[in-house]
Amino acid sequence: MVHGADGIDEISTTGYTKVSECRGGAVHTFYVHPADFGLAKSAPAALKGGDAAENAAIVLDVLAGTRGPRRDVVLLNAGVALFVAGRVDTIREGIAAAAAAVDSGAARQRL
Repeated sequence: MVHGADGIDEISTTGYTKVSECRGGAVHTFYVHPADFGLAKSAPAALKGGDAAENAAIVLDVLAGTRGPRRDVVLLNAGVALFVAGRVDTIREGIAAAAAAVDSGAARQRL
């Protein structure tokens, strides 16, 4: 389970994210920061969406490879998902794999 300090229900790039992990029958809670993964901290306003049309445009912009805070938060969450799924050995490797999928156009094609 993750909860960004900014109130979002995903791993955030605006500051710390609380992570509670169940492993071996015990829950371990710790905090991560975007800098832990080589990403810049972003302002909450930089991640703000809008209505359905605006959010769809944001998704397409990220998948087109536009760099910035929105891309960073997508890559971070995708990288963590790849790590949790056992597809990569580290979150940094997951971020790199997600970036490669976006930059090659594979992520957009899949969508």
